[in-house]
Amino acid sequence: MKEKLINNFLRISKIPRKSGNEKQISDFFAKIAKENNLYYFQDSNYNLLIKKEGNIKGDTIAFQAHLDMVCVKKEGSNHNFETDPIEVIIKEDKIYAKDTSLGADQGFGLSIMLTLIESKEIKHPDLEFIFTVEEETTFKGAETFPYEKIESKRIINLDSDKDDFLTINSAGDIASELSYTGKLEIRDIPSYKLTIDNIPGGNSGNNIDISANNAIIQLSRELLNKEIYISSINGGTFENDIATKCEAIIQTNIDLKRIITNKNIIIEQINNKKSFSLEESNSIIKEIVELKSGYLTNSASANLGEIKTIDNNIKIKYLIRSTKDNELETIQKRVETLNNKFKITILYKDPIWILNKESKLYQKYKETYYNLYKEYPKESTAQGGLEIATIQNHMNNIDIITIGANMDNIHTINEITYISSWEKIYNILISFLSN
Repeated sequence: MKEKLINNFLRISKIPRKSGNEKQISDFFAKIAKENNLYYFQDSNYNLLIKKEGNIKGDTIAFQAHLDMVCVKKEGSNHNFETDPIEVIIKEDKIYAKDTSLGADQGFGLSIMLTLIESKEIKHPDLEFIFTVEEETTFKGAETFPYEKIESKRIINLDSDKDDFLTINSAGDIASELSYTGKLEIRDIPSYKLTIDNIPGGNSGNNIDISANNAIIQLSRELLNKEIYISSINGGTFENDIATKCEAIIQTNIDLKRIITNKNIIIEQINNKKSFSLEESNSIIKEIVELKSGYLTNSASANLGEIKTIDNNIKIKYLIRSTKDNELETIQKRVETLNNKFKITILYKDPIWILNKESKLYQKYKETYYNLYKEYPKESTAQGGLEIATIQNHMNNIDIITIGANMDNIHTINEITYISSWEKIYNILISFLSN
């Protein structure tokens, strides 16, 4: 079965599946359903539902995973995520990619589901397979899925990243875009490019503790309350991910080598004549620093994931999370009152999810795990949002749990997962389904 899981992951990795570009991977699974004479339904957003008739009695069980992946690559790489397959490297127990993110999130879940769909040997009740789009960006798939076509009242989500844990609740979130439009003025003073790179990154849900020192924040702290004029500032890739690189173009008469203390920042003198006023520049930098990233409280966090400058406009992508509804709204109000020069647009909101400890699915999974390993799985809270919160909002009385295989450095070029962990989860599920 090890070879089957690996081979299925390789099949999936050949298909580009950047968020918003899921047609090919959705069509792939639809084709698999057709070849195996299974019912399937694909909607206009490329969400997909597949049904497989069981060979033993029991309640229908659904599996759920998202089709998209976060796409990041090494600087200088020519990889095109719209057309090129992921170059997967397998070394003993480890799976990683050459110069790009791996897409184990959620290629792992997709591989497990593909294996279950094609298997002719395993014992199982009726199964349903729920594939959603744009989980990594907007949760569009979870919001628009045709839930009326689902029969099951029990769903196993495959979006966790530790094989010995059960996630028992996940944070809700609010993603905002902060936009500032100013005026660029010509100045005949020295101009510099400041670059900070190779800062530790990853998914802000899994690695939120390091977000307080992301690349954007580190560079901005060095510029705070200094006599510098901002021309542009660009860094990060997604609101959900921790920025590993940031670059600022500035003008100043100050000796930068004297005031820049961060040794990770590279200073280059360049030709550039335009910048925002000193007041505007200080306001922009102050906003970045005061937004804050990392843990805000024991139950809330924030991530300034991206900043982008186009001409005289600066846009910031900012994501706040909390496991408490009232706390989430309080933090958002604080963001809205920080600086009236920035226009704030809410991009999306996702609800909090809390596991029902009376869940039969939860109890049965724990029992199965114990029978195999003579201990119960540990329990954890996900600081990142999960689709199951949105799914639960759309389906009354649904019973959901979330599990997954071991993964490290998710959403980075150092993303890695482990074959033995995939086998462990698959064996648990086979035992679970057969009972």
